Amino acid sequence: MQSGDDRRADLSWFVTASRALGRAPAVAMAIAALAVAGTTLTAAAADCPGNPKALGVSRTLKIDATAGPRYGRLQYRDFEPLGDKEVVLTFDDGPAGDFTRKILAALKAHCTKATFFMVGRMAVAYPAIVREVAAAGHTVGLHTWSHKNQKALSSARGAGEIELGASAVQKALGKPAAPFFRFPYLAAPQQITGYLKSRGIAVFSIDVDSYDFRTSSGDKVRRTVMRQLESRGRGIILMHDIQRATVRGIRGLLDDLARGGYKVVHLEATGPLKTRPEYDKRAEELLAKRRTAVRADPLQDPSIKWAAGSKPRQTSHNRRPSSERGGKTSKRHKQTRRGRLHTSQRRQRRSRRVVVAPDRRTHDWRKPLLGYD
Repeated sequence: MQSGDDRRADLSWFVTASRALGRAPAVAMAIAALAVAGTTLTAAAADCPGNPKALGVSRTLKIDATAGPRYGRLQYRDFEPLGDKEVVLTFDDGPAGDFTRKILAALKAHCTKATFFMVGRMAVAYPAIVREVAAAGHTVGLHTWSHKNQKALSSARGAGEIELGASAVQKALGKPAAPFFRFPYLAAPQQITGYLKSRGIAVFSIDVDSYDFRTSSGDKVRRTVMRQLESRGRGIILMHDIQRATVRGIRGLLDDLARGGYKVVHLEATGPLKTRPEYDKRAEELLAKRRTAVRADPLQDPSIKWAAGSKPRQTSHNRRPSSERGGKTSKRHKQTRRGRLHTSQRRQRRSRRVVVAPDRRTHDWRKPLLGYD
């Protein structure tokens, strides 16, 4: 039997040799190396209590992030770690209160695992849910501090977004997170990609997009994902745990994957994320602010309210468009209140990007009050 160090050395040799031989051998040899060095077989789906047709986890893929590898064939062709009918489940932009909890419940019902790429200030808003995600065996990755488009930022500003987000997630988690990162909007400037590589952080793009931000229908999310998988055969699936459509469709999607013979691959890191002390200090200050506010008024914590069964109040940020609610705009409204109609249209467009917002009567911890904006 090879030791772990021997297997990692073999993987390093395969990758180095494949670069010299060209792209096609690189892909084949990387797959072979990962099969030997980076895979742990897991329990069969049939072992899932109460669900003999559960997805389960086919295997766990151990990823060494020290060289800054990149995955996801929408943008990168460096590695192809997945075999035929293998999928990786990923969720971005959370955690998001009861929405994330419902997704966790659906994953638990199928005894399967996912990777959650978390936004830093969302992690500060919901630290208990960050820990719930990890306690359920899922992988916690990074998605910047405030979900800004990295292409619109300077290199220094972009690096700060990444570092504060990493420290915030790790402080909320209470232990090292995985050195896995996904760019907001998949906008990946070359200089920031290089920075992540220098920090020993792996970058994950996608293969399959659920487009859950474009609809409120869970069934449409299911159809979108399955249609892409039918043509591609495998892939890293992008969903968002802040989107109502994913919450509505996740159980059905997992059922569809199981019926279709797809196998879930779970991602884990071989080593922990290393954060920077100056950003750790700032993240701790932000969490301390939140803890102080919650002690003064426990209902300041939206996750407490949601766990008790209350729902977020409808706002312009999470209200469904009137066309989807069946509502109509009167002719008089169009003629005499044209300015307000235009404002309503803008709100509808925004609602497709952000579906969940905590109750505006309590403090919204995603706002710039947290101090980085």
